[in-house]
Amino acid sequence: MVSRKIQELSNDDLSYLEKLLGEQFAKELERDKTWEQKNKYDRPGEKKSRILRLMNAVRAQQDFKKRTSEKW
Repeated sequence: MVSRKIQELSNDDLSYLEKLLGEQFAKELERDKTWEQKNKYDRPGEKKSRILRLMNAVRAQQDFKKRTSEKW
């Protein structure tokens, strides 16, 4: 299942995924800014909210791994 594959990701994998999503989010913010300056209205689409949902899912998985890890 997909959720099992996400659980199998290491903390390094999750951190890298979060970094990539952050970079993409920054690009989308810049595109929105450019669009609004040029066209004088908001850019259509929901890419930013999709990226935010993905970032929140990655952070939640990182938090879950941190809380459930065995510390010896």
